[in-house]
Amino acid sequence: MTVLELSASAKGSLAKEPLLFKGFRLLHQNPYSKDANPEGIINAGIAANNTISDMVLEKLNSLTGVIASDLEYNSPYGEPQLRYEIADLFNRYLSPAEPVNPDAVTVFNGCTSAISKVTAATCDPGDHILIPAPCYAALESDMGTLPRAVATPVDIPLDEAFAPSQVRYFEQKISELKQQGKRTKMLFLMTPHNPLGASYPKETLRALFEFASKHSLFVVSDEIYALSVFDRKEGVTPFESVLSWSDLSSYIDPAALIVMHGLSKDFGLNGFRMGWTITPWNQDLTNTLHNYAPFGYRPAYTDRIIADFLADHAFVDNLLSTSRKNLAENYALTTEFFDKHSVEYVPCSAGHYIWFKLPIAASTKAHRALGALQATEVAKLWTKETDLTAWEHIVLNERVYFPTGQAFCSTEPGWFRFTFAITKEQLVLALDRIGNSFKLD
Repeated sequence: MTVLELSASAKGSLAKEPLLFKGFRLLHQNPYSKDANPEGIINAGIAANNTISDMVLEKLNSLTGVIASDLEYNSPYGEPQLRYEIADLFNRYLSPAEPVNPDAVTVFNGCTSAISKVTAATCDPGDHILIPAPCYAALESDMGTLPRAVATPVDIPLDEAFAPSQVRYFEQKISELKQQGKRTKMLFLMTPHNPLGASYPKETLRALFEFASKHSLFVVSDEIYALSVFDRKEGVTPFESVLSWSDLSSYIDPAALIVMHGLSKDFGLNGFRMGWTITPWNQDLTNTLHNYAPFGYRPAYTDRIIADFLADHAFVDNLLSTSRKNLAENYALTTEFFDKHSVEYVPCSAGHYIWFKLPIAASTKAHRALGALQATEVAKLWTKETDLTAWEHIVLNERVYFPTGQAFCSTEPGWFRFTFAITKEQLVLALDRIGNSFKLD
C-alpha cells in the first residue's frame, strides 16, 4: 500500500522540537504543587501573571452561566460588544491620537493565531520577517508553519537593544537577503520587549519605522504587555502605544502598521485564547483579517464573558493597578536576590520576566554532577553546548524551570529568562533553587 506523503509544511513542523516545548515537557513530568508535590518543578518559565489569578477567577465565576445566544454562531472576528470594549480599553488607557474604532479590531483565538493570519495577509511563502533578537522564539512557528514565511532574527547587542543605532543591523540583514535574491516584507517589534522587559524609546521606534518605510515593509507593533508596565519612575523609558502618535505619518505610512494585543499577559488569561489586531489605517488589510477570522474562531460564550469582563471598568482599573503593584514587588525581590549573589541581569520595567545570566559556577556544578568535569575542574566560559546541558540539569535536579536564552534566539550563551510573576511563596523558593544551582561545595 502506498504511504501518502505529508506536505512540506507538515514535514517542517516535525523536523525539530522547539526548546520551549522541550521545557514544557520536562516541567509537566514533575510539576510543583505546594500540597501534593512540594519537591516538583516550579514553573518560572511561562509568561503568565499568576499574581492576579484570585481576582480574575472571582470575577469570571461571577459571570458564568450559559444563555441561548451562546449556542449560536457568533461573529468570527469578534462580537460587536466585545470589539467595542477592546477599542474602549485602548481609548481609556493608551491615549490614541484618534479614538480606536471597533471596526478596526479583529479578534482571534490568541495572538499565535493573530500572528499567523497577519503573516498570511502580508507575506508570501518564503518572504522574510525581521525580528530583533533576543526575541520570542515561537514566532518561527507562528509565522512559518502555515503561512510559510521565514522568521529572521537579527542579533542586536544588549547595549544597543533599545538604541536607534540598531538600525544598522537591520540594514545589514536586509542587504544580505537581497543579495541572496530573497524578499523581506515585515518588521516585527514587541514593545514592551520580550524577553528584555522594557519599552522602546520613541526615537528608536522612529528610526525603525523610517527603516521600514525605506524598504517598504509592514510593521507589527506587538503591545501585548502594554498594561503591565510596573515601573514608571523618572528616568525609565515610558511605554507609548504607536496609536498615540500624532505624527506617525512623518515616519511611516500608517497603512503599513499593525498593532497587536490580547488577554493573555495583561489580564492573566492565557487559557482563554483571545488576541486581537488593530488596523485603523488599512481597510483592505482589515477586511482580509476579517475574512481570515473564521480560522481563528472563539466560542460565542467566550466572546460574551470577556465583553462583560472588560465592561466592568472599575474592576479592570483595580485589577491592572493590583497587577502593576504585585509585579513591582516581585521584581524587587528578584533583583535584590540577583544583586546579593552578583548575578548579571538586564533591568526591566514591564512584563512578567527578567533576562539574566547565570554565574559560570552553574555550568561547573551541572557538569561535575554529570561526570563531565573532575571535582577540581572549573568551567571557563559558557558555550552553546554547556548552556543546554546545564539548563536541563537545573530543571530536573534543582527543580525550577526557566527557559534558556537559546529558546529566544540569543547568540550569547549563559543567558536565561526568569518569570517572576508567580506567587511570592513560589518566587522565594524558585530563587533559592536557582541560587543552589551555582553554589559549589
